[in-house]
Amino acid sequence: MKYLLLIILNILCLFMTFSQTTCIEGDCQEGTGKMLIVYDDGSRCDYEGAFRYGYINGKGIFTCNEYTESGIFKNNKLIEGEYNSSGLYQRGTFVNRVLHGEQCVELKILEDETTIESKGRMVNGALFSGIAIIKVNDGRYEECIYEEGELINCKKNTENSYNREDIDGPEMTIVDVVYIDNQTFVPLSINNIELNILWDTGAFGLVFSRADYQKLLEGGAQLHNLDLSIETVGVLNIPTESYYFILDGVKIGEMTLKNVVCLYNPAFETSLLGFDFFHNFNDVHWKMKLGAISLYK
Repeated sequence: MKYLLLIILNILCLFMTFSQTTCIEGDCQEGTGKMLIVYDDGSRCDYEGAFRYGYINGKGIFTCNEYTESGIFKNNKLIEGEYNSSGLYQRGTFVNRVLHGEQCVELKILEDETTIESKGRMVNGALFSGIAIIKVNDGRYEECIYEEGELINCKKNTENSYNREDIDGPEMTIVDVVYIDNQTFVPLSINNIELNILWDTGAFGLVFSRADYQKLLEGGAQLHNLDLSIETVGVLNIPTESYYFILDGVKIGEMTLKNVVCLYNPAFETSLLGFDFFHNFNDVHWKMKLGAISLYK
């Protein structure tokens, strides 16, 4: 009798959760079956899977017009599995309908088609430890690392950042700059192509002129176009278009770099070297009186 009262009580709770339920086939109390749910606003959902004590309990699939839930349910709620809608995909463990636990995955698709993919440990629906990757539909992306609820670092594919694995050479190298007509040039080479790049603190990073970019192509330099562009301001503050690409084999001093984010501007007559380029190194010391740059791996 006590067991029967428990089933009746749970059925009443189920009806309170769902406006109207109809068992279409199977056993929707203690077994497997298929149930139709109709809400007060007229929306309809189907559930097919396991039931226990009159609740949706166990493995099943919950399908509505706007979303689908599949996996393991407890008391009408998804606790482990997948949630899928037109703008949101989630996989992992759930508590009160939000991701909570280890090895969770979430993919959000915004109205402008920007995607945000988060992987790792989730706490109350937020990334606690793991990686978040933001991709914009024009090809730009940003990868951010979280540890214990704190944002540790973000890396964009349009900016240089330090990675020891991208540097081949000694722990430290010294580069002697070249002074010509009160301007400072930094010598470097790519695939044995010797270049003196004008040091311009206002430049993005390593920006190649039309002539030097052509030298790279003719010399067989290893480069990868990102199919991205940005408007930059050149001589006389005239805006021009610059194009992103990744370059390997950049030798400066006794170090050789790979995965260097560069720009190519066909309107520039001189290649430029800005501060962003030096983000590739662990540390940089500029000795102005000696005309030397110390680069640290």
